[in-house]
Amino acid sequence: MLLGENKLIGAISLSDQVREESHDAIKNLKSMDIKCWMLTGDNEKTAKAVSEELGLDGYYAEVLPHEKLEKVKELQSKGE
Repeated sequence: MLLGENKLIGAISLSDQVREESHDAIKNLKSMDIKCWMLTGDNEKTAKAVSEELGLDGYYAEVLPHEKLEKVKELQSKGE
């Protein structure tokens, strides 16, 4: 954030770019009728943007490492 005279006058936002090989990998998996979900520690906004860019079947955001196995089991139990 950039402040001037106690007012916000600018902001800088940084984000990682989705790698091209990720697009190819998801496309290949989907061509084999494999559903693709993302489990990430990233926030909801970032997770949604990446999911939409890649055309994923769904995502879980703000998942801690120790919670990921349970989320995978949950998806498997739903046939995902």
